[in-house]
Amino acid sequence: MKSIRFIALISAAAMCFGLCACGKSEKKDEIAVPILETKDITYKTVKAEIGDISQEYHQEGVYDYPYSETVTFKASGQIKSIDVESPCDVKKGDLLCTLYSDDVDEQIEEEEIRLNQAKQTVATLQANGADYSEIQLSQYDLQIEQLKYDSLVASLEDYKVYAPCDGQFDLADRQGQELTAFMPVNKGEVLGYTSDKSQKALCVSVFDNALTNVNFGTAVQIVQGANTMGGTVTDIIYNESGDFSAYVYVITPDEENDMLDLGGIEVVFDVYSRLDTVIVPQKAVKKLDGRNYVNLLVDGVKIEQDVELGIEDNDNVEILSGLSGGEEIILN
Repeated sequence: MKSIRFIALISAAAMCFGLCACGKSEKKDEIAVPILETKDITYKTVKAEIGDISQEYHQEGVYDYPYSETVTFKASGQIKSIDVESPCDVKKGDLLCTLYSDDVDEQIEEEEIRLNQAKQTVATLQANGADYSEIQLSQYDLQIEQLKYDSLVASLEDYKVYAPCDGQFDLADRQGQELTAFMPVNKGEVLGYTSDKSQKALCVSVFDNALTNVNFGTAVQIVQGANTMGGTVTDIIYNESGDFSAYVYVITPDEENDMLDLGGIEVVFDVYSRLDTVIVPQKAVKKLDGRNYVNLLVDGVKIEQDVELGIEDNDNVEILSGLSGGEEIILN
């Protein structure tokens, strides 16, 4: 009996151990790895529209003197004096600068001696009743010497620089340094610039880059307060000075109006207009290595589509090819 009871106890213990072992195994199998589910991507989209678009530039206009003349040296030499302050108002013909002319002065003195000798020769031959041919030859020599002398005297003016027109004169910089007395200069080198104050006009200045598609004859709107009038681009002047350049657009209003001279003028360049064309927001167009494209949303799928761009306004751009209108364009 004792042996049977002992075996029963062993069997019960073994069964409990097995149950515990099974319990641990089942608990281990219940550990689960969480599955990450991707969220649906939400796109912000807009439809490619068929509409009208105009390319316009809004610029500040001022009444100014757009024309100036470059003042250059007519001879090489050394500056003797700068005869005006810079900047200053000048009249046409005012003396601006004088160069040393010692070499020419010496040539004039020498030529004057030869000229006087030629005059004496003619007088002597005539007084002595010389042959007509001798007198004629001496007169020819006299004419030649007179021409040389007159030419040298006239060349003295090349050593003086005068204002070419009424206006404001400004000395040019020479490698960041103003020209002063005793500086050597070369023929054709720039002394300065004189603005022409006889021609005042409505001007728009744009620095570094010209306005695209703005040419002679481009129509503009001139806005001053509540007043608006038309106008035309009648000249485009390119100015370069030191580290910057500027394009000056000269505007001629369609009618005379003294109010325009009081300031606060906006000039709107109406460059180009397209009617019934495909239009998308500028921010929808992607640019990469010279390529222009938009992202289309087709049946929930993003697709890149190359496009050819046309004119643009402040917000939108024209699509010349690649879209036909009505497509769903992804913005984000």
